[in-house]
Amino acid sequence: MSSVNPLAAALPPDAASPAAQETARKAPSSAWYALAVLVIATVLGSIDKVILTLLTEPMRITLSLSDTQLGLLQGAGIVLFTGIATLPLGWLSDRYDRRVVLAACVVLWSAATAMRGTAMDYGVLFIASIGLGVGEAGLGPITNSMIPDLFPRAQRVLANAVFALSAIFGSALGALLGGTVVHLTDDLRHWLPASMQHLEPWRLTFFVMASAGLPVALLVLSIRRTRRGGAQPVAPATSTAHDAAPAASVADRANAADADDAASTISFRDHLRQHWRTFAGLVVGAGLASIGMSSIGTWLPIMAARQYGVTPAQMGQGMGIAFLCGTVIGGLLGVAAMRYVQPRMGPAAALRIIMLGNLTAALLSSLLLFTRSATDAFTLLALLVIPLISGAVLLPNVLQDAAPPHLRARTIALLSVGGLPFAVLGPLVVGMLSDALKSVPNGLAMAIVATTLIGGLMGAMVLRATEGPFVRLMRAARPT
Repeated sequence: MSSVNPLAAALPPDAASPAAQETARKAPSSAWYALAVLVIATVLGSIDKVILTLLTEPMRITLSLSDTQLGLLQGAGIVLFTGIATLPLGWLSDRYDRRVVLAACVVLWSAATAMRGTAMDYGVLFIASIGLGVGEAGLGPITNSMIPDLFPRAQRVLANAVFALSAIFGSALGALLGGTVVHLTDDLRHWLPASMQHLEPWRLTFFVMASAGLPVALLVLSIRRTRRGGAQPVAPATSTAHDAAPAASVADRANAADADDAASTISFRDHLRQHWRTFAGLVVGAGLASIGMSSIGTWLPIMAARQYGVTPAQMGQGMGIAFLCGTVIGGLLGVAAMRYVQPRMGPAAALRIIMLGNLTAALLSSLLLFTRSATDAFTLLALLVIPLISGAVLLPNVLQDAAPPHLRARTIALLSVGGLPFAVLGPLVVGMLSDALKSVPNGLAMAIVATTLIGGLMGAMVLRATEGPFVRLMRAARPT
């Protein structure tokens, strides 16, 4: 690695290198408090998003919605506008106080959640979904920008794992709490104002969830402001002993300092020009896989409600347990796989684990054609979550190493925008296929499986072809 950073070779053995300094540093308690608040905000966003899936069937009946409309609601309504808003929110968070931007996002998506409860037709529901998508668009770039500035690299893997798992646990918690809130809200209806007692349970549930937005926004503002790059290693000062070093070593240190300065001042455009092959491969490969994967969590619960008569409370319990078990097993499997594979494969390890996880989930989705009960469907959901989570826990480190600190939020936002067409297509394609196969028994399951299998296989091939440029990018980003 000394060939990557000449400074490492120039320093004497007892000198304190940036990597050694970073290993010795520990994050303060304020960093862990900030991480806890980011987790709370992310879990709230997950709950507000998954609650729509739990309540889709009663909403469909009340508002007379088609499967194509439901696909547009999840795809174009949420995913499309999440992607559109991600880049400008990443730009704002790179230039202004990230706490204020994130707090505003929390308030916006909570207001949109309340607006869902007022929907009397599809148009209002679609506009509310746009508001939810725009608000939640800030979560990814802002949190992935803040965590590296809060934690030194030695602790960043742990912080990322905690955050990634808690974000995924949010889906399980959202499913469990969502079903419970629906049930409790209906039971406590007589305590509500008279003007609200006649409302459907799904409307009241949206109002209850929206009320949590303001307290969470205040928590975000209470985070201590963090300097950008504050947890990054600082080059050691030149001492008298270093002044006596050979001229060649001094020159090496100067060259290393120039390289570090160049890395910190490179423009966004130049960074993209240097690594466009890697970014394009990641976007297309992951995007093709997400065409089907994004549909499973949306449509499998709807299928269970239609075919097996599952209530929102039962669906919340089934989905919650499935996500919880799948997340725990998948997270442990991903960390263990990385420890085993990385010494053998080097920088390619993370990409191969992510690729294998997506491919495994795509193949497992074919079992959906053979489910005969709600228990079968939720068990399959847990099996599908395991390989997906094993790769998802590694993704934050990959994204954070894909750009220098001053470009990180915009780079992550751009990658999210690049995957936008695929994420929009997933739910919509399944909805359109389902409407076309209405007269065919098990038509919805066939639509889900066909979309997931084709997208997963094509995505795996693209990611495999991207491995070369991906390894070069990771080697350039890896510190000594």
